[in-house]
Amino acid sequence: MKIVNNNGHTLNGSGSGAIGFLNESICTRQIGKYFVEGMRSLGHTVYDCTIDKSQSYLYEVVSMANKYSVDYAISHHLNCFSNSEANGVEVLIYDLNDKETFKVADRICKELSKLGLRNRGVKQGNHLYWIRKNNNKAILIEYLFCSNKKDCSIYNPQKLANAVIYALTNNYPIVSDNKLPIVNNTTPKTYSNGNYDCKGKVVRTNGEGLNIRAERNANSKILGSLRENELVMLDYCINNWFSIWYNNEIGYINGKYIDLVK
Repeated sequence: MKIVNNNGHTLNGSGSGAIGFLNESICTRQIGKYFVEGMRSLGHTVYDCTIDKSQSYLYEVVSMANKYSVDYAISHHLNCFSNSEANGVEVLIYDLNDKETFKVADRICKELSKLGLRNRGVKQGNHLYWIRKNNNKAILIEYLFCSNKKDCSIYNPQKLANAVIYALTNNYPIVSDNKLPIVNNTTPKTYSNGNYDCKGKVVRTNGEGLNIRAERNANSKILGSLRENELVMLDYCINNWFSIWYNNEIGYINGKYIDLVK
């Protein structure tokens, strides 16, 4: 399967998303990272068409998306409304009579609703630029209402992304929610790929601390650092790089400097 991915909105300024109990622009990027990595882990091709800063955001992202011929062009969003009681997930497509796309969108709604979100169903979205101007079959997912406290309490970007991946592929990503066993380590080792969801302790840095990287490699941007003996919650591991939460975004640390803690 070939997919265009768009993490909705710019990060700030013109084109930025809604802000309620959650910040839409930040959340779409958190969901998008899990979605892209999860789809790729299953062997699917994903073209990321996300723009963090632009004065003509919609035009630019759709122009990027239209460079590719894919099965679906998917844009991640959070909903928002003045009435804080509004809640639930909905998925928008161009034509409700397009049976193939409707079936996929309906399945996305159903899988996301299993996480506790109210299913608002599939809706016609041909008034939206992403859908109207896209050359591919465009899908826009409104995962939840950032203006609704209960919806926001359900927010878990990995689970949301995995639900969409399952709806599209009938498979969970290799880095799924199935927790791997925790093993104490006394020497550096290579960890198996998968989701750990446990605490890790920073070790073997000679007191210099452990850099948190923006990508899964030692040459990527440094987002910050962890002190030796500091504990951190670990998410999933790919090629011995663990993802972690750092300052409301996803960062990565090398497993050879981590011992798992029961």
